[in-house]
Amino acid sequence: MTSNAEMLKELPQAVLFDWDGTLIDSGNILLTCWHEVTTRVLGAPFPITEEDRRKFLSMRGADSFPLLSDDPDVVQALDDGFTDAYLALAADHITAQQGSVELVKALRERGVLVAVVTSKTRLRMDRDMEICDLVGVFDLVVTGDDVTRAKPDPEGVLAALRELDVAAERSVMVGDGPVDIKAGRAAGTMTVGISHGLHSAEEIQAAEPDLLIESLLQLSSLWGLSASTE
Repeated sequence: MTSNAEMLKELPQAVLFDWDGTLIDSGNILLTCWHEVTTRVLGAPFPITEEDRRKFLSMRGADSFPLLSDDPDVVQALDDGFTDAYLALAADHITAQQGSVELVKALRERGVLVAVVTSKTRLRMDRDMEICDLVGVFDLVVTGDDVTRAKPDPEGVLAALRELDVAAERSVMVGDGPVDIKAGRAAGTMTVGISHGLHSAEEIQAAEPDLLIESLLQLSSLWGLSASTE
């Protein structure tokens, strides 16, 4: 029986990417915005511990902000303030991960369907794509605004597969966090964890991806696309 790791050496029919930490480098701006808005609204910066940082930076605001207050007005102030801070800082803090733009375009040139499944809001996602020269290069983008349950629930991955009309077993979910791997596994896709983002290799490996890599350049090389990333 052929293992998923062996199957990954062949170009899949579709590749579903996580966004923050996977295709773009956004860890610093996320933490900066969290600290700015929580200090202003709650009176103290949050998150502070490494455990909380990894937990809350992987969640969408719709799920994370209500954990900080039972007051709907406070939750709304956190949400609005975070978005305002993010849009103000994005141009100076958001960059594409090395090889991400080239990899996405090379996959499209080879006829592979390429989508993003993220917990991020559509507004902030659109701004990121403008900054990173990734507008119009994806076949589909599923944001946190488009689902009821964010990753690790497979809802977003399953929605993408339906929209693309592609079988899960011919698809790959690529992400830098355990939630991405868990969502892909639950949806039935092959999974690739990448350790250049917000989470350590040990955290990602614990979620049992079919393949763990350190960079998108390794993924390009695996699929014979390395020349497109030079």
